[in-house]
Amino acid sequence: MRRGLVLPFALVLSLALAAGLTDFYDRLEAALGQVRLENPAQAVNALSRAQSLLREEGALPPVLRDAALTNLQEARQFLAQKSAVDLEARLLLVRHLVGKALYDAFLQAQGEERAALGQRLAQATGLPPALVAQARAAPPEEARRLLEARYLQAMAEDLGQALAAQNRPQAYLALARAYARYLIVQDSPQSRLRAQDFVQALALVSSGQPFRPEVQRLLGQVQAWRQSLLSLQTDQAPSPTEAAPPPAPASQPQASPPRPGSVGALLAGELPEGLEEELSFLALEPEAKARLGEALQALGYGSVLDWLAIADEVRGALALAQLYAQSGHFAQARAQLDYAHSRFRLKLLPVAEAYAPGVAKRTDLLFQRLRDAVGLRALDISVLLGELQELEERLLGNTLGPWHALQVQAELLLLGIPRSVFFILAAVLSFFPLYLIRITFGGRNVYWNLLGLGFFFLFLPILAEGLSYMGSILAEYGGLPALGALANLSVAQSLLAYWGWGLSVFLVVALAGAGLRGIAAQFGLLREREPEASRRDTAPTLTSETIVEWDEEF
Repeated sequence: MRRGLVLPFALVLSLALAAGLTDFYDRLEAALGQVRLENPAQAVNALSRAQSLLREEGALPPVLRDAALTNLQEARQFLAQKSAVDLEARLLLVRHLVGKALYDAFLQAQGEERAALGQRLAQATGLPPALVAQARAAPPEEARRLLEARYLQAMAEDLGQALAAQNRPQAYLALARAYARYLIVQDSPQSRLRAQDFVQALALVSSGQPFRPEVQRLLGQVQAWRQSLLSLQTDQAPSPTEAAPPPAPASQPQASPPRPGSVGALLAGELPEGLEEELSFLALEPEAKARLGEALQALGYGSVLDWLAIADEVRGALALAQLYAQSGHFAQARAQLDYAHSRFRLKLLPVAEAYAPGVAKRTDLLFQRLRDAVGLRALDISVLLGELQELEERLLGNTLGPWHALQVQAELLLLGIPRSVFFILAAVLSFFPLYLIRITFGGRNVYWNLLGLGFFFLFLPILAEGLSYMGSILAEYGGLPALGALANLSVAQSLLAYWGWGLSVFLVVALAGAGLRGIAAQFGLLREREPEASRRDTAPTLTSETIVEWDEEF
């Protein structure tokens, strides 16, 4: 009975996930279809919608989602540069990253859901509909081999077009198509390639170096991969050794390989001599150096400096986010923050975990909290920039010290709703002492009024801070984005607010000083001291008329 309930539940769950993936693809493709150089404004809005879909929907695995977000952010940059080839290549990679999720779901789905997934898979990756229909009627393993063989054939055609290209832009686009198709089948048991191989070839094309020998080598490996796959299809009972032939050794260039631009790139073999020499100068434990070298090689870094260059790139994106936040452009600030986080997770985090796992996880958590936090402030991004520097300091055997760690822990504890509620509550409670000040120091006496006004300016920064967080909450959760401009009243947000706080402190000192001096003079506390006898002779007498005058005065 229990088994009979589990099976329908699993079937319903798989159907729901498949339906969510197809709906997600339809909306994403509708947005990507509007990205054209002829209409930059429409293209920017479409890319923003695509990024929002990827961030909000959970249809893609995190690795594929982060890689797609990275390519979309790069597409925005190439759109601004009006580079049609680079823009098309990035959109192609995004579609095939989503196609990878469709491909895996298609092989596991059944019935109508498999048909819907197959239709989207053909649209996303350029498969013939007849081939998809044939794979839909086949068992999962046979369908995988059938589709994989078609992808390999298309990869061979793309590589052939790259070899025959008349110029480098054509070669780059053809090679990018082959790379995108490889992303679909990269985890195949018969795979003879690595993502790093394609990235190397793309780097050669874009840098102006000879690329055809490398593309020819890729073509040979793709053809050998497809041939081994076809031989498995003709054999009804393949042995494990036949199903997974050992990959043929490939000659690697001696130059430092470029960094990978996708997910799942792993390198094998010993560390290059140059990398080993760099690691020997680092003040790390031998075990940490070994893990660091393996992580750098796994991501395709030929040097520690290459990894530090990516850290500078992430730092630059955070600096832009900070600038946008200070200027009140919070949508652009969050877009830069999302881009920096995706680059951090793909390019920096695996390496940082090798030598400073605690700081690396703390930095990733701070990234997540900043992305989700309400009431983002420029000061928060400054703390995150300090965390990136802490990772670099740990690499060199140094640290920013306990004060930085305390600031990070305070950010993780209070960032977002807790901090907003704290300042809003302080602003609301400040009205009660202001009311007491009004009834206590109000009246016709100018000096008491000056003192009361000084107390008002003392509480004014608290009121402004609470109002700024109230505006942030209403802008993000209340559907009133115009109120987001109130965030500029925060001292942690803008230089003008900082100077406003300084001016209010100056006014508190000036008004309170003037009021207290006048009150002290009225009570005779500022008179110059005279001889005791003279004071006794001239001391005024306290009469009922004097008391009445004081009562009327105060």
